[in-house]
Amino acid sequence: MKKGEARLLEHIEKTFRFPLDRRLLLGPGDDCAVLRHGPGRDLVITTDELVEGTHYLGRFATPEQIARKLTRINLSDLASMGEVAPVSCVVGSGLRKDTPADFAPRFMKALKEEALRFGISIAGGNLAGARENHFYMTVWGESGKSPLVTRYGAKPGDLLLNVGPLGQAAAGLEILMKGSAAQKKKFPGLVKAFWLPEPLMAAGALIGRRALASAMLDNSDGLARSAAIIAELSRCRVLVSVGEGACAPELRAYSALKKLPWRHYAVNGGEDYGLVFTTPAAKLAAVKKLLPAAFVVGRLEKGSGAVIENFNGKVKSFEHF
Repeated sequence: MKKGEARLLEHIEKTFRFPLDRRLLLGPGDDCAVLRHGPGRDLVITTDELVEGTHYLGRFATPEQIARKLTRINLSDLASMGEVAPVSCVVGSGLRKDTPADFAPRFMKALKEEALRFGISIAGGNLAGARENHFYMTVWGESGKSPLVTRYGAKPGDLLLNVGPLGQAAAGLEILMKGSAAQKKKFPGLVKAFWLPEPLMAAGALIGRRALASAMLDNSDGLARSAAIIAELSRCRVLVSVGEGACAPELRAYSALKKLPWRHYAVNGGEDYGLVFTTPAAKLAAVKKLLPAAFVVGRLEKGSGAVIENFNGKVKSFEHF
């Protein structure tokens, strides 16, 4: 029986269905919504937020880090849909009364730098008072000529692949929350992975243009959760098996220091914002040629659910509730 966030999301998806709106091509349940707004032109829309106490702690967060991460986690959703060109966004926040006076100017400066970096404009937003600081963004882009990639198209016999970091952001957050100054200095790449994820726009567009993926999503809640989502929406059984090549050397070193298997982070850890996708086995050679950094992390078969192989720990992905 589903509980918590999964049950609420299922209720949202069932409630907000508008079959009479022919412009709404894809609604709740995927990384983005898709609206037809012209012949052959689709608007791809997503929203995400960062909440103090849920996604970060104020004691280790700067305005610049929050602004950069907020931009990138939203763009990551666009990347997961395939060939999408980012266009613009609106941004809002709720701020406590005791927020330092220089916080907002620093946040806005970094936000504009990120917008210019990724070629989007900031079209507006909203500001309110709040008990806890929180920041949200709604970003939209336009689809290209190739069909968009959803979470629904995987089939038995497909392979499960990941491109981008695995487990590094979770390790970085652990260091920020409980690590020593020496650990922060020794593992800067892991800390950076938490605060500065790279939205894989080029990889997502390439996957879409070349029709390499049967299903895809961005890895925001961890590989185990991503596999479970694909299994449910594509109605397949996903067997996750993460090989040694998928582990970054810095994560391996940190895991050894903590006396934990690196798969503990790679399987459970969220907020990496790479791309998890499925592809027919016949296309694996093409994927590896075009995306050498992509690794096979599992396979699909008939059945249901997601099973983690070569892993003795407890599977625990992030839940908001």
